[in-house]
Amino acid sequence: RVYTNTPPCGAMRGHGTVDVRHAFECLTDAMAHQLGLDPFTVRRANLLTAPLRTINDLEVRSYGLPQCLDWVEEHSDWKNRRPTPGKITGIGLACSHYVSGAAIPVHWTGEPHAVINLKLDFDGGITILTGAADIGQGSSTILAQVVGEVLGIEFDRLTVIANDSRVTPKDNGSYSSRVTFMVGNAALEAALGLKSILMKAAAVKLDVPVGEVECLGETYAIIGQQGSEIPFNDVVIQALVESGTLTVKGTFTVPKKFQGGKYRGAGVGPSMAYSYSATVAQISIDENTGRIAVENIWVAHDCGFALNPLSVQGQVQGGVWMGVGQAISEETQYFQGLPLAANMLDYRVPCIVESPHIEVGIIESIDPNGPFGAKEASEGSLSSTLPAIANAVYDALGIRLNDTPLTPDRVLAAMAATERKGA
Repeated sequence: RVYTNTPPCGAMRGHGTVDVRHAFECLTDAMAHQLGLDPFTVRRANLLTAPLRTINDLEVRSYGLPQCLDWVEEHSDWKNRRPTPGKITGIGLACSHYVSGAAIPVHWTGEPHAVINLKLDFDGGITILTGAADIGQGSSTILAQVVGEVLGIEFDRLTVIANDSRVTPKDNGSYSSRVTFMVGNAALEAALGLKSILMKAAAVKLDVPVGEVECLGETYAIIGQQGSEIPFNDVVIQALVESGTLTVKGTFTVPKKFQGGKYRGAGVGPSMAYSYSATVAQISIDENTGRIAVENIWVAHDCGFALNPLSVQGQVQGGVWMGVGQAISEETQYFQGLPLAANMLDYRVPCIVESPHIEVGIIESIDPNGPFGAKEASEGSLSSTLPAIANAVYDALGIRLNDTPLTPDRVLAAMAATERKGA
């Protein structure tokens, strides 16, 4: 019996999709080459048409993969690319998709999947209370944008308090790209509820039926009557006359029809919306060292609607960058129970030197279930990065490398084995 300190596996960005997608996309690329077809042609021959319910009971209501393929084909200049003289170069394509939150609840209590509380006070400020943790993905900003867009108010009126269980409602967590979609929908419902209260208060203040009031953001007015505007703060004071500080709740729960079928295993994969990505990678290989240099990545991501385009671009670039690391260098290895890369110096995370130029195309398919049409934008592009690089290696060398990462020793060993077979 041997005791070791090898840690258990755990979830990481894009968990559950990366390995399977890598295998699927490499096999699809191999099929295309064996049939003498362009990789784009094979993908386009197998596209879906939304809306549809798939054979394994997944509901697809928006589908921007065709536009993703068009974008990367054009921006990579795929049809006109030729080998670079004096260099071993290659170019590869891969696609991917990802959930906008897991549809099956993680708690079987019947509680909502997401809850948002909005607190309105006499100073006209609105506090957004959420249990959803902003772990760098910018979810707190998105929630403020959703509330601000519905109410049409200045953003300096909004304060977000996140992940403080003493004052915020419980949230299921920041995982599976669920926060923008699920918590965003809860924020949307709460904002609409608050807007309804303010509209009624404005109607009292203006002494007209609520149907004759229009919300202009920082002012409310009688429809079609110039000079009737009253400030937002006056409407707030009227709304709080009898109740004092108001709290308005918004919730979101995935309907049963989107939670998959009844067969065994149907709970894995269902979501109310799916993002789609297409990635083209351009690489070069040093024939003496076997080192792969990823020179360019073109990636198009269907995020439904980009609530914050800068955030979407940053999230896609971050996913691609992590995919590059998994493709060419990152690996957990042990020798006689001891880790070979126990620190960040030995564990080969790409630095800025290895990071390629990443050009991002934002595709907006407008999902009918997402807040303002938005869906996942953080994890979907990662899993197409690995096979895109692997397929580019095949384009460069004519060798299929199935094990990742594609380290120099593996590349050299594959090149040597090919030479021996040809000798």
